[in-house]
Amino acid sequence: MSIGDAPSTETEIQSQISWKIVIPIQLLVIITISVTIVLTLMDIFPFDSNLGIYRPLPGNILFDFVWLYVFSFLTGIICYFASPVLSAFFWKLHRYITRKNYSYYIQDLGTHKKPIPQSRRMILPTLVALGIAFSISNIRSFTNAIFVTESFGSLAPEAQTIVTSMALLFILLLISCFISILFAPMWLMQDTGLVCELKKKPRMTADIEGVGNWYLKMLKGFAGISTVVAYIFTIIQTIEWYQFVVFVSPPDGILMGVIFLIPVAAVSVSPLLALGPISIIHVIYEKSLQRNLRSFARYISKSDLYTVEIDLRKSA
Repeated sequence: MSIGDAPSTETEIQSQISWKIVIPIQLLVIITISVTIVLTLMDIFPFDSNLGIYRPLPGNILFDFVWLYVFSFLTGIICYFASPVLSAFFWKLHRYITRKNYSYYIQDLGTHKKPIPQSRRMILPTLVALGIAFSISNIRSFTNAIFVTESFGSLAPEAQTIVTSMALLFILLLISCFISILFAPMWLMQDTGLVCELKKKPRMTADIEGVGNWYLKMLKGFAGISTVVAYIFTIIQTIEWYQFVVFVSPPDGILMGVIFLIPVAAVSVSPLLALGPISIIHVIYEKSLQRNLRSFARYISKSDLYTVEIDLRKSA
């Protein structure tokens, strides 16, 4: 294939949507939402104010959860149409950061190209969203701007640590509606086969790296560190809260004791709940895969900013 020709997408991986993963995730999210709404209507959860859970959004708790799905579909639409443009931006950014020390190629593995498992792709955005949510939830001014903290105003000062945990959960759900805008361009670069290698080194397989993977490695580092820190501090806050619950204000009856466990359980499985919005966006991304592969490939072939070589590296 000559330089300037658009790489063919006929041999690229096909759209793959694992409904066995998506459906159980959505069921878990819907069940959690339903439990939260029921307990709020029973005056057990303090989300019955007119402000609901999210301060910037209109409506009560019912509308808050509807907004999460609205934002997810809107983000999915953005990824559907804008992924090629965003991928081109990150490609340019990579060249700028690396000071043009890399050559770029389209790696065509033909029918041997293996798709990246859907579950693995969705986990990283979840953990990155968790790290961002944890950072925000520990800054009181940011938390108050997003989360209706006055709903917990009736709690004793010793029990205020639970506010941070609940803020972490709901801010995470909100961030997860938008985080895929960052990841969809990187997924597209992976699926297109855009790779790079240092110009100053001899061409060796070990020198070749995917441009999308270059970004994802940095995000993996952030996700790993922030996730560990988030859970350590959440455990500490939970211990402080339970000291208050057990020794200062013990619950009345078994039912109330179980209810006290619900927020902690929700925070523990918060990454699974965040997969709800992310899985919706990933389905839309997969639906647009062939269209965006062709669009990004055309951009590569017509780019005046780079000398792009189309290199077919066929698997044996």
